[in-house]
Amino acid sequence: MKKLLLLTGLTILLMVQVVLAAPTEQGVLDLLNVINRPLNGVVSTGLNGGEPLPGLPNFTVGTGVAAFKVDYKDINTGESKSTYFPTVYATARLGLFGGIDLPVVSGIGSVAVGARYGVIPSGTEDAVGVMGGELRIGLLNDTLTTPGVSVSFTYNKISDVKFGKDSDDAQAVIKAHNLGVKAIIQKELLIFTPYIGVGQEKFTTEATYRIDSLGLNKSWDTNTTETRFLAGFEVTPLPFFRLGLEYNTVGGDSAYALSLRFKL
Repeated sequence: MKKLLLLTGLTILLMVQVVLAAPTEQGVLDLLNVINRPLNGVVSTGLNGGEPLPGLPNFTVGTGVAAFKVDYKDINTGESKSTYFPTVYATARLGLFGGIDLPVVSGIGSVAVGARYGVIPSGTEDAVGVMGGELRIGLLNDTLTTPGVSVSFTYNKISDVKFGKDSDDAQAVIKAHNLGVKAIIQKELLIFTPYIGVGQEKFTTEATYRIDSLGLNKSWDTNTTETRFLAGFEVTPLPFFRLGLEYNTVGGDSAYALSLRFKL
């Protein structure tokens, strides 16, 4: 029996156990089903933030770490376990249009774009990359009289995740990506800015797997749609710097994100 170390947590290791010496198709399918939810969570988890960044020259860059908590069953023993899938990431967001100002409210229709790139620490030679983009539409600016309200459209994907070597009898290669839309409301209170949000995520996972000794070479895919709830806050301890903490729940699983951003 071999143990394949897929992802490492900050202090917790997730060992996905695969019998490579005598693989079966059911064993490979069990692996795919075990890893599907964690990968979907990792690919979509990161600090969303409440700020729509209306108009040029608003620009932020930042870095952070996200951890997606998942409960799973060991595919060999059936024992229930919990672990965290981490992502270390960098982000950037640029305001493009400040929106339309009316006598009582401002920032209607503001536009910002964002991008992020993350790495999932891996027990193999190649780390797993996570990349994504965002279009943020502001409905209201955060002012003394109104909260900030925005809608976020996101797309995220991971690089191929490979189980087994090319020379092994069994191998599986997984791809995952997701589309999401979220409504987010925030209110700045001096240096403290809390926010909450809700949205929908569509997850797609595709895989190919082979077992040479059984003459198998097949594909596998699944699509799921989950509701995401999020809540967080950012503090501004120093001018231009923002420290953020966020909690997400998606499909019954939890995620946490911590970030430091620099705003121009």
